[in-house]
Amino acid sequence: MKKVDKEKNSFLDKRYIYEFMELINNNEMFLNKQELLLLYNLICTFKDRMITAVDYLNAHCKKPSTEEDFINFLVYACMIYDGFNKMHENLLHEVPPYKGKKEYFKYVKHFKKYYFNDDTCPTDDVFLEYLRAMAFAHPYEVSYRHRPFIQKEEKHYCPWVMVNNQLSFDDIKDSVGIRIYTSINQNEIISLTFSFESLKGYIRSIYNTFPMLIEWAKNVISEQKEEWEQTKVNRRQDDIVILNEVKTILESRFADTYSLDAALSYLTCKATNSANDINVELFRDEIKKRIPQICDCVDTLDEEGLEDALSLIYSRPKEMHQMAHYQLEKIYSYLDERSEYIDPASDEYWGLQQAYAFSQEFAKKWVKIDVKTMQYDEIKLLVAVACFMEQNEQEKKRGDKNA
Repeated sequence: MKKVDKEKNSFLDKRYIYEFMELINNNEMFLNKQELLLLYNLICTFKDRMITAVDYLNAHCKKPSTEEDFINFLVYACMIYDGFNKMHENLLHEVPPYKGKKEYFKYVKHFKKYYFNDDTCPTDDVFLEYLRAMAFAHPYEVSYRHRPFIQKEEKHYCPWVMVNNQLSFDDIKDSVGIRIYTSINQNEIISLTFSFESLKGYIRSIYNTFPMLIEWAKNVISEQKEEWEQTKVNRRQDDIVILNEVKTILESRFADTYSLDAALSYLTCKATNSANDINVELFRDEIKKRIPQICDCVDTLDEEGLEDALSLIYSRPKEMHQMAHYQLEKIYSYLDERSEYIDPASDEYWGLQQAYAFSQEFAKKWVKIDVKTMQYDEIKLLVAVACFMEQNEQEKKRGDKNA
């Protein structure tokens, strides 16, 4: 809570970044849908740059005491400005609301007089871009370029930035600015100064358009979900056909199908030992009982409910032998497709060793596993069956004991 309050009360609220990226990172459409994928790298770049810039600006939000501090502040401030310009252009397709206004820099001074009049006063964004050019980007020459306070043939040069009020002779308490030489009059020296709080205020007004980006992401997600909700599973089909249709729908939503693929494999792989038939069918029947629930979850975009419906394929008895978890991990990680020759130094060979060891523990109560002849999808099926049956038996015993 203290961290949240601290960020809330900072110069720039970093929580906006977290909220925005949570929406992006938790929705696979941004990484898979073509029109959004084209924006993904830009969005990630924006996020990373914002974290760096906001951290720096929040840590250096007091009036700078050195030229270096002021230039560094401007560098990160302009990183904010450019980043939001790109987001408004590419995501919202609109001119940002902080552009075209004359609010924060209309009171720029030259010594103790206002430098701009109604005709020469630039908009805030034009002045910030001029300030950037003069302070560090192009100090050796800045020309008219639609800046109303510069004559068309005039050029400005900037020997240094100013953070010391004694050099500017103005009456601004938190004065910062730039020293300007002009090509029009070689003897003229211009000191443009303004309140550091004015600069901060403009940067804050830019950053505070973040909710517009968050709203954009929410709308993209909402509109896509509304479209997806129009697709319903046809339940008047065979079980395997239904699950294959579910898989197609999930893939169209860029959703993970690992659990569903495993369930389909368990329902369709060939069982080669008739001694396993009864328990295999009990396990398969339990999967089939979940199909209506699976369809409901797909129809309503309930991803958590879908994983819950398929959770029986990950059944694990509460009480297992010492190496059981390790053996299960290696069985499911290393056994993909049986090789013609299995190298004794390979992961595949080690996976088979773990499958054999597992088959000699509680698994042998429920199934017969032949690691030498069975295909790996059948071995995984029988391992899942053994875990399912053993878990049910242990739960039943605990229930009877507590009755």
